[in-house]
Amino acid sequence: MRRALIFVACLGTAITVAGCGGTTDGKASVPGGAVPGGSVPGAPGSTEPAATTADPPTAFDAAAGVGLPAEAMRANLAGSVVSQFMTLRERTGYIVTPTALNAVDVLTGRQKWSVPVAGKPGDPYNQSTPFVNETGPRPPAVGDRLAVGAVPVRMPEQGTTPAYITLSVVAADKTSGTKAWQADVKVSDDQYADAGNATTQVVAVTDQAVVATYSQDDDHITAALDPATGKTLWQRKDYLAGSLHGTVLVGTDFNVAENDSMTQATALDLTTGQQKWIGARQSYGLTMIQADPALVVANRTDYGSGHAFLLFLDPATGAEKAKIEGAHDFGISNYGDCLYDQQSVLTCEEDGVLTGYDAKTAAKLWSLPDQATNRVAPSVTVAWHGALYGRTQGGQPIVLDAKTGKDKATDNVGAAPVLVSAYAGIGVDDDGAPKAYPVKK
Repeated sequence: MRRALIFVACLGTAITVAGCGGTTDGKASVPGGAVPGGSVPGAPGSTEPAATTADPPTAFDAAAGVGLPAEAMRANLAGSVVSQFMTLRERTGYIVTPTALNAVDVLTGRQKWSVPVAGKPGDPYNQSTPFVNETGPRPPAVGDRLAVGAVPVRMPEQGTTPAYITLSVVAADKTSGTKAWQADVKVSDDQYADAGNATTQVVAVTDQAVVATYSQDDDHITAALDPATGKTLWQRKDYLAGSLHGTVLVGTDFNVAENDSMTQATALDLTTGQQKWIGARQSYGLTMIQADPALVVANRTDYGSGHAFLLFLDPATGAEKAKIEGAHDFGISNYGDCLYDQQSVLTCEEDGVLTGYDAKTAAKLWSLPDQATNRVAPSVTVAWHGALYGRTQGGQPIVLDAKTGKDKATDNVGAAPVLVSAYAGIGVDDDGAPKAYPVKK
């Protein structure tokens, strides 16, 4: 049996292109017609009511929270969001469930559309059991035209052809909800296999390819699909795509001839799957972090020492541009959690230290705690458009400036969201139920 550790790259959940903020195909999304701090109507021709917007927001209306579908996210007993199944774009939340891809207006709670997944769910109870875990489908990816989700599906036997598990990728027009296609990529020939606790993710949506992955125990598969038809362009076993840099796709490669317990970073051509370079060799745990396309960012555990590192690699060659070593814990360790603000700053928390880095150069910008100024590190839940959102050590919502690390808003922030747009912050209430808190300012 192959053994390797896969680490979570974003706070509370693994990160997708769509999962850690408000971008479209790696570009910052700007609400149509929105003026920061102003009041704007909904989309032209729609019946959506006007809404207060800010980019980035610094306060949310806690008293006007809108309930969202329970499938949007799940929290543990402490109230921390552990699993996210929703991507936020402007005022629309895109939610993936074991049976459908849905869109909801987060300011009204109204469902906008629903596209069913054809086939029997491979892991039907992942989002409904009393246990909260980090497996299951990752939040949908949203491009210029398509919203795309991925789930495992169990295809029934056909006569003498036994049943099998697929990575099923569903694409829909992000505005109308018209189903564009469903692609079913076989991931197991074992007729007795199930997809329990599998992780499925759409890593990227571009006009050249849709990239999706399936991971369960020792099975790891990546498929690139035609965005117009869903036809498979290429697929690769023992490989999990993680980040896209123009036409260079970088992921964790489990097929290492030197030692089958090692992993490495392997770069592929987006449309052909042709290998371009190999880096971060002799790793044990390796995860690509969604950040600026100018750098490949990897959370790496060294195979020999077990020490954790944050690596910054050149996406063209795989050459190491910078390396930051984490704390030396006993045994194998993970560097920490990182969040990209979708503009210019990557913020990482490691061993109680919160640090901001220039996302294009890896230059250190600031760090907390700072004894000289008597400042401590808050718990950050999301980064978006130059702002960090989270809670102080006393549990109060706070907003920091992502570039400087300085306090941006400390009073009446209203909520500590895990998703943010110019329209709302998304989190959970005291009972752990998903809620959208409208932007106040």
